[in-house]
Amino acid sequence: MNGALEFITQVVQIPAIIVGAIALVGLLAQKKPAGDVVTGTVKTALSLLIIAGGTTVLTAGLEPIQAMFEMAFPDGGVTTFVTFDEAVVSAVQTSAVGSIGSQIGLVLLFGFVVHLILARITPFKFIYLTGHMIWVHAGAFTILIHSLGFSPVWTVVIASLIDGAYMTLAPAIAQPFVRKITGNDEVGFAHGQTLLNVLAGYLGKFVGKPEDSAEKSKMPEKLSFFRDIAVSTTLVMMIVSVGVAIWAVIVGGTGAFEAPVADGGISDGQQWLLFAFMMALQFTAGMLILLYGVRMLIGEIVPAFEGISRKLIPNSKPALDAPVLFAFAPNALLIGLVTGLIGQIAGMVLMGAVGWPVPIPSMIVAFFACGTAAIFGNSTGGRRGAMLGGFLWGFVGWILISFAYEFQVFGDLDALGAVGLGFTVPDAIVPGIIIDFIGDLFGR
Repeated sequence: MNGALEFITQVVQIPAIIVGAIALVGLLAQKKPAGDVVTGTVKTALSLLIIAGGTTVLTAGLEPIQAMFEMAFPDGGVTTFVTFDEAVVSAVQTSAVGSIGSQIGLVLLFGFVVHLILARITPFKFIYLTGHMIWVHAGAFTILIHSLGFSPVWTVVIASLIDGAYMTLAPAIAQPFVRKITGNDEVGFAHGQTLLNVLAGYLGKFVGKPEDSAEKSKMPEKLSFFRDIAVSTTLVMMIVSVGVAIWAVIVGGTGAFEAPVADGGISDGQQWLLFAFMMALQFTAGMLILLYGVRMLIGEIVPAFEGISRKLIPNSKPALDAPVLFAFAPNALLIGLVTGLIGQIAGMVLMGAVGWPVPIPSMIVAFFACGTAAIFGNSTGGRRGAMLGGFLWGFVGWILISFAYEFQVFGDLDALGAVGLGFTVPDAIVPGIIIDFIGDLFGR
């Protein structure tokens, strides 16, 4: 009896099994053929393992870059970290810290159930179907509530309620701008960047006119390579890694840089410039593995949820990922990418000046988040609105990201396994700041 109980206890602490079981339930509820059920369940479980593997590779490239920063700034004046939601949730979910990995899996399930109930009984008939954001927010809210000291049961209950409410309200908040962008009311927007996008759309009307749309101008074809996330991320990480490596060598010397890690070195005998190049490539490789796992997770978990939701909520609209808007304003998207990077750099300078941790520039954020914010700004303020939207997301977003990391809004992420990683999406950070503040007032 004790052996069986121990077996069950260990099984429910393995995230891959928990999430695979969620997919199994969803597929069985839709009476899918046996082959589809087996395939969906196995691939969902495998996706979590692939995500974990990608996180391992990514952090193996990240940690030496952080060590370079520490050598370049020996007085501890600058602390850097990577802002990457999926990496945070993956690292925490696959860590050996308590049962938090399984709690995230349960919030993923029950949060979506709460969302479906609210969509059924409220006027907000949007079904949130961006798979990686469903997973990210389930993880973020679970980690947040866990950091306040609640028991596993109460963590799952409270985080599920918050998660379900978020998925119901966020698409409704964005819809007035989505309607302007698409010209119809057929789809909604489902991504963790909603709050800053809506702010960009609101402020856009004060700086320009929608008649002066960015789509009436042509963007240089030579910027099109930025659309390839693998290439653009590698280039940015090359600049960051090589730049800080040069500074580290100037400050600490080649010998200290290339010394064995056991003796406080960084590259463990490898030539410093080559090492910096390889760490940038390794970071991108890890990111691509992780994103492959995320895409597999989305491909399997979303159909399991979508079929159920359509049966339960008539007249509902699908709320989809950011790329659903890209075709409506491709020029604004590229404007946002460029101005968003400028905003990130400005945010980095400000954070360094005030002594807060500095998030490393992210091409993923610049393209998907700042670019989408520019599309929102373009819908109300044309080209000027697009430029404002992209810059706004990069600048304000970097302040929020740094604030959450500096003041441990989500608790000690390093202790939970997410070493040198921080959350990005404002839809998790802003509620997190509010809830963390309330937690401090009433005691954790």
